[in-house]
Amino acid sequence: MTTKTGATPGMYGSYNSNSSPQLALIQSSIPFIKKAIEILDIVPSSFPLIVADFGSSHGSNSIYVIKLIIDYVKELNKTERSFLIIHNDLPTNDWKTLFDVANHQDKTYFGLASGKSFYEQCLPPNSLTIGYSSAAIHWLSRKPCNISNHCISIFAQGEELQAFKAQARDDYRQFLENRSRELVQGGVLILIICCVNEEGLTMFESVYNLLYKCAKLFLLTKEELLNYTIPVYIRSYDECIDKELFNQYSFELIQSGMSSVDFKFYDQWKSGEMSLEKFTQIQAGFVRCATESILKEALAIDEKRSKEEINQIADQFWDVYKEQIKENPHDFQIKLAQTYVVLKKI
Repeated sequence: MTTKTGATPGMYGSYNSNSSPQLALIQSSIPFIKKAIEILDIVPSSFPLIVADFGSSHGSNSIYVIKLIIDYVKELNKTERSFLIIHNDLPTNDWKTLFDVANHQDKTYFGLASGKSFYEQCLPPNSLTIGYSSAAIHWLSRKPCNISNHCISIFAQGEELQAFKAQARDDYRQFLENRSRELVQGGVLILIICCVNEEGLTMFESVYNLLYKCAKLFLLTKEELLNYTIPVYIRSYDECIDKELFNQYSFELIQSGMSSVDFKFYDQWKSGEMSLEKFTQIQAGFVRCATESILKEALAIDEKRSKEEINQIADQFWDVYKEQIKENPHDFQIKLAQTYVVLKKI
């Protein structure tokens, strides 16, 4: 089992225009957002109410969910305090794009950026009232090892699978520990976590298999192919609802659930609302934004390739990826299983 490790990269390229699947996940969480705000305890104060989105990426989806949260707080007359919003993501995030998007929004809140891993403490103790994170914590803080038979851990075996499982639990522990430090008593944490369904499937297997198929065509050395290991672990529902960790970090489980979110692209293509070309572009676009950085890191591992060569190979990779979707569109009737968790700091 290889021991090469690396930090998780951020989203790549034009994420805001290729993130409608992630927006669909946020929209699916609306009942849980409402439930969290219903049970929220807010004490009177002259200080702003702090809300944080952990994993805000390039901003458009983050601003959407923040506005939802603010609207529900106001709708339920929970407070008359002003709002201070923290958009959190990695230091390597495209912060300029986020700021450009935020500066063109209406000024219903004051916003700041936190450029550090959400597996660390990001805010002062006892300062956060509402924490939110969607489709983010399946990305690990580090790659515990390379996977020898695929590019993602759902296909890993033996020690490699166990290494990813252990890393995922340690990351979840750190995430909950730090959010517990940051949250005020009575504050809430809303999580949407990519998971496997009751049959143990992500319903994204065709995407992962196509990524690995293309990798085997374009990653020419054994070391490059090994290094093309996506630092992701898809948890089971039981791993998401870890009551031992909840109790350890003073969280009460308020509500949980699971659903499969359909992105609707396949149905739109089948019904003639969308051309095959558009279907292919959308399917490839959001996957490319999420995984391009990992591909380029794998190509750059021996430092012999120029930046121009790496960009050229990446373009060829995605050209083949799109051609494969066009040839087999019925394989891409994809959904994503999600676990929803509402926690209250006690």
